[in-house]
Amino acid sequence: MSTLGTPKPDCQARERSASERRSALGSLASGRGDGVTMANGEETAYGGFSLSYTKALPHDTNGNVHAPSYQAMVSALTMNDGGALESLPVGSNRSATSASAATDINPRQYTTIQGESNPRGYRKLTSPLTGHAYDTEGADAGSLGISAVPLIKSDEFAAEMSELYGMALLRDMPFTDIADGVGAAVQVTTELSGMPFFQTNYPTNDMATRRRYNTRGTITNSADLFRGSTDGSKIGHWMSQYLLVGSDTRSKDVQGSSPSQNPSYRGVNADVRHAHGFIYMGTQVIDQRCTVAKPGADYLTTWASWLDAQNGVDFNNLDTFNRRRRYLTTPRDIATYVHFDALYQAYHVACLLMLHPVHPIAGARGFQFDRGMPESRSRTRSAFASFGGPHILTLVTEVATRALKAVWRQKWMHHRRLRPEVAAALITLHANAPTLIADIELRDAIGTLAAKTPQPLLAQIATHNQGQTNNDKILDSVSTGLPTIAANKNFLLPMAFPEGSPTHPAYGAGHATVAGACVTTLKAFFEMFDDSGKELMWPLQLYVPDWQQGTGASGNEEEGGELVPLADGNIYVPDAIAANPSASQRRELVTIQGELNKLAMNISNARNIAGVHYYTDYYESIRLGERIAVSILEEHLSLYEEPVSMSFTSFDGEQIRIASNGGTSRVIVDGSTSADWYDRYAS
Repeated sequence: MSTLGTPKPDCQARERSASERRSALGSLASGRGDGVTMANGEETAYGGFSLSYTKALPHDTNGNVHAPSYQAMVSALTMNDGGALESLPVGSNRSATSASAATDINPRQYTTIQGESNPRGYRKLTSPLTGHAYDTEGADAGSLGISAVPLIKSDEFAAEMSELYGMALLRDMPFTDIADGVGAAVQVTTELSGMPFFQTNYPTNDMATRRRYNTRGTITNSADLFRGSTDGSKIGHWMSQYLLVGSDTRSKDVQGSSPSQNPSYRGVNADVRHAHGFIYMGTQVIDQRCTVAKPGADYLTTWASWLDAQNGVDFNNLDTFNRRRRYLTTPRDIATYVHFDALYQAYHVACLLMLHPVHPIAGARGFQFDRGMPESRSRTRSAFASFGGPHILTLVTEVATRALKAVWRQKWMHHRRLRPEVAAALITLHANAPTLIADIELRDAIGTLAAKTPQPLLAQIATHNQGQTNNDKILDSVSTGLPTIAANKNFLLPMAFPEGSPTHPAYGAGHATVAGACVTTLKAFFEMFDDSGKELMWPLQLYVPDWQQGTGASGNEEEGGELVPLADGNIYVPDAIAANPSASQRRELVTIQGELNKLAMNISNARNIAGVHYYTDYYESIRLGERIAVSILEEHLSLYEEPVSMSFTSFDGEQIRIASNGGTSRVIVDGSTSADWYDRYAS
């Protein structure tokens, strides 16, 4: 049978071409750095491994890990020995036991659960060998590195811990009130702004510290609290518009009632607007209103509950939730979001919003694909199978798995950083019984950290912890043999999650690395600039959530709150902008790219708000994720037979262009190829 034509090349010729392309990808992958990573040395600088990740292993009553178990864990991790991991006293190898039967590797439990008669089981280590896995796409997990974490005695570490204390104190205050300096936000701002690392002209010769300090910015007022390190993450409402607004169906012929009729339940009508907070996924809808945790309920605020958590007792699924869903309004709300999210969830939803037709405000254009894609400049082709909706929806989730492999290698194989709940426990132990910290040099180091932490913040934490006894389902059942913690010296970090941190090390952060990868993919696929090269402004009306308890005229609780339009004049303006910019100048500060950067910050720093990560974890990890995504995109573009390019601004403010000439591709940074871009953050 004859046809009018067959593809060129085809059959064996195509097979040879495919083999050549895949071989070329191997050469490309070898030029992305050698992954040199140096830990900060504190794992062995002090006795007892107190500054390392030890959760789920057995500990003594003072919180010291069983040293042989920790050493066996590290050996199994670094040697990729799954068999040795199976013999660790963790998870199913542990069981609840009586005081008389307790041993060094199977200590007793010191708490009970309200309403439960049986003791809780034990948690397992989370994917400890993932960092050894290889991949056939993107940069290898071992080729990229991140900087060493700040030392325990440093000003930077003190700033990180103090910020976490401040976040815990303000968990139930709306972000709008925090930015306006309402109530307790004033003192938190005052105490943090007085710390050296949050002031101008901080002196440091360490390159990584300098980089983080320069991009973080100082704290001068409450609007600066808990912000990020990237353009867009420091202006406007703290919450990205991508976590609030919804699709708009004005382009569809919707019959029947209109949204102006104010239905008893928002979303019952098919005719919706951006302010209604519903994202369309085909004909299904995703509601931006979320299930949120009950305010005022924090966890692990007693030594007994903290110690059981370190010993691996499983406190999962003890959360208490509000009766009604609502827009993300407070720090606790977004902490709940990142407790239960499907890691790439926020970026998948953001992508759906960008793919759906929108109704832009005057002077703005809607979301469009990058102009460097073939279909974007074609008069006859539309994007679908390549560079269209199915392509980006798949890829924005695909990069997440590669990001996790890279950061899990850093977590388990290199840094093994202690979680914040442990640093706070060391501060507490030092305040109550410093000699229980056996290593004298460690005792001095914790004393230095405690002295650098604002004392009024610690006093507020102690007061806060005293009020948690009626909110906690985790009840102290035994105090015998435990350190005596005075109520006014209880500086344990109030945790948003009943179980505290996950069972894997703090640094880098999984959520943040995935955030960096997914947001970078969105920035690359969608157009970020206008014809003059200026960043595209956010195309929709800006909104903030307003939630008022009660129903009817007294509140909007039944509807999950409302999105209230934000007047242009109310947008936060950095000092670098003129004192009295016009409304349009204020409005254009909020850009598509900036809101994506803010989205990455929101999800990453929400884990800090929960108490399970530090700022450094966010900062370094989103940049690790960015490099993972760029490496994958670089490979993807090299497989197309025609010129393709994608352009965006990196998290560090560089102009990035990934370009292919129909056979080979390269990453161009600020106008030139940069051999060290991938390897920049390695130790």
